[in-house]
Amino acid sequence: MSSRPTTPKTSGNNNIRVICRFRPENKVEKENNGKVFVDILDHMSVKVQSNEYSGVFSFDRIFDWSTKQDDLFHYSCEEIVNDIMNGYNGTIFAYGQTGSGKTWTMMGSGPDNSENRGLIPRMVEKIFCMISDSPETIEFAVKVSYMEIYMERVRDLLNTINENLPIHEDKSRGVYVKDLSEVYVSSLNEVFAVMKQGTDARMIASTNMNQESSRSHSIFVMTIEQKDLSDMSVKSGSLFLVDLAGSEK
Repeated sequence: MSSRPTTPKTSGNNNIRVICRFRPENKVEKENNGKVFVDILDHMSVKVQSNEYSGVFSFDRIFDWSTKQDDLFHYSCEEIVNDIMNGYNGTIFAYGQTGSGKTWTMMGSGPDNSENRGLIPRMVEKIFCMISDSPETIEFAVKVSYMEIYMERVRDLLNTINENLPIHEDKSRGVYVKDLSEVYVSSLNEVFAVMKQGTDARMIASTNMNQESSRSHSIFVMTIEQKDLSDMSVKSGSLFLVDLAGSEK
C-alpha cells in the first residue's frame, strides 16, 4: 500500500493508493499440488473463488506474479520520491500474511545493483541521485530514525535504552515521537547500515507461519531537509517505511 503526501498539492481522491501484488507459488505449495484460487480479471480487479468463498475485489492497481520489481517501483513509488524532494511527506507499507512476499517487495535482494532490488533500495538510491543532481546552491541534510511498536509501546531501535517513548503532537511538527534517535546519513550504504542495526534489535517471536517472523510493527523514517542559499528558503520532506507484522492471528 502506498500513500501520497500527507499535505497534497492538489485536491482529489487519489492521495492514497492500494496496490495488490500476487507472488508465484512457492516450493511447498508446488510440492503439495496447491491450487490457485485467484483469477485476475484486469489491472484493477481480481476474482477469488474457492469451495468456501467467492468474490470480486477492486484495487487501484493489480500486479500479477510475473511483475518485475522495476515496474512496481515506477508505478507505486517514483512519484512519492519526487513529492518528498519537493517538501511533502509520503508513506509506503506492505500488508499481508507471513510468507506473502512483503519483504521481497520492500527489500528484494537488498542494496545491490541487481534487477531484484526492492522498493526501499530503489527509493533511497533515487533520493541520493536527485540530491547529487541538484544545484550547488542547495544544501541537503538527510537523517533517519527507526522505531518499533510492540504491545502498544514505542521502542527506539537505534538506542534500545529508549523504551516506551511518548507520542506528542504540535502545530509545527505534527505527530512525533519524543526522544527518538536521529542519525545523519550521506549514502545508500549508510542508510542500510542503520536499517540493519535497527532490524537486528527487533523483537522476534515464533508464529505458526514462520519462526523468524517479527510480531512487532516497525517504522523507518528518512527525512530530507533542504536549504536554498540563494534565497535562504527551507523545506523538508519525510519518507515513512512501515513494516507490519504478519496479518495472521
